[in-house]
Amino acid sequence: MKRMLSTLLAVLLLTGCARAGGQSMSGDSSGLCDLRPVEDPAFLSYALAQPVYPDFPQQPRFPEGAGTEEEWDAYQEAYDKYIDALIAMQSEAVRPTEEECAAVVDFAARSIALALAEQEGKNAVYSPLSLWSALAMAAQCAQGESRRQVLDALGVDSVEVLQEQVSHLWQTLYTDDGLSALILGNSIWLNDGMEESYVQDTLDALAQKYYAGVYSVPMGTSEADQAVSDWVREQTRGLIGGEGPIVQLQPGTLALLVSSLYYRAGWTDEFHDDQTEMDTFTGADGQEVRVDFMHQTQDAHFIRRESYQAAQLGTELGEMVFVLPAEGGAPETLLQDPEFLPDLDFSLDFPSEEDAAKAPIYGEVQWSVPKFDVDSSLDLKSALAALGVTDLLEPEKADLSALTNIEAFLSQVRQLARVKVDEEGIEAAAVTIMMVEPTSAMPEPDPEVCVMDLDRPFLFVIRSWQGVPLFVGVVNQLA
Repeated sequence: MKRMLSTLLAVLLLTGCARAGGQSMSGDSSGLCDLRPVEDPAFLSYALAQPVYPDFPQQPRFPEGAGTEEEWDAYQEAYDKYIDALIAMQSEAVRPTEEECAAVVDFAARSIALALAEQEGKNAVYSPLSLWSALAMAAQCAQGESRRQVLDALGVDSVEVLQEQVSHLWQTLYTDDGLSALILGNSIWLNDGMEESYVQDTLDALAQKYYAGVYSVPMGTSEADQAVSDWVREQTRGLIGGEGPIVQLQPGTLALLVSSLYYRAGWTDEFHDDQTEMDTFTGADGQEVRVDFMHQTQDAHFIRRESYQAAQLGTELGEMVFVLPAEGGAPETLLQDPEFLPDLDFSLDFPSEEDAAKAPIYGEVQWSVPKFDVDSSLDLKSALAALGVTDLLEPEKADLSALTNIEAFLSQVRQLARVKVDEEGIEAAAVTIMMVEPTSAMPEPDPEVCVMDLDRPFLFVIRSWQGVPLFVGVVNQLA
């Protein structure tokens, strides 16, 4: 098998988290996450099940300024305790296998160009892992051919295998040490007017196996829209969802699957503020703008190909790879090649002579990186269809019977993402939203019947067109 070549998941080998005990919504003691009672008055007031993340060791901060000897001794003691706790937590984590990591990298390589299609010349951000996580939940909710198509797209054979993969990835990725964070969040939002239509076993599986919060909301109300947006804002630390509702749910919306990803990490070698200078950035449309560029020089490995060159900057949770296309080339063109992502390999272990020709070069890397804050909103339905996930998008073919006894389909698949880069490091977030709608309009409830059988005393009111009461009478007797 080709090496774990992509830098996309290099962080998988760097961190870990403990397996937490869990309780199902029905009270069974199993699964991977604890479910806590609802305490907070915001979106948690709608929670049927709410996962509790492990208590991650907190990394101490450096003393301010020069610091006294006592402060540095205290810091060193706290840091040693942090490292011991981190090692203990990592020792309990079940890490993903090479095959499990390769499946996610392969999904990323196949989906990137599809997700970013028709974005030429625009800012665009896509999270393969967020879409992968949302599709994993969709597989749990689907049955028959609909499920098989999702599993094929994800590169796994069964839901049981997928559950293990989700668990291993979650445990290994999860980081929240007070300075760095890498958090996958999942949730499903149900229509509180259709509570009898959902399959309890599936809701339990989502809560236990996918670390998903389960919420019941009044669809079609501003309260429901705000609850989802508040959840996203909390999961992404305000990077997404902080400027008003991000969804508009309809009264007939059956469910919403939401998967978020939040990442925050500092550079291992920070850029210095005094080396940041204004310079010119020329956009894809030829327009020139003046922006802040960060500068530093490193001795490091870099990759040079005919169509691009690439180098990496280390972060506290892995690395960030920057790719500069050859003069006149476009980034989107590079992404069309499914081998592009795996070929961004900075390791030095090349087993064959042919691979060795692609080995990175060691030399001086002179960085000039613009500070940026970019965001995008992507419609991913066509990307899913191109990946072979077609039935769930078609009302007449979708099978979501593992979730609900109402015939339904995925009416919307969107991803919102944002990335900020400055002298200190990176902050990034993505949220994938899958909306589940009934395949046909929900049947209207039978109208209430009012029998006005005036066979006993009654009263009447006669009013003008303006609503002014002109006459009020009581009829107690009839001639």
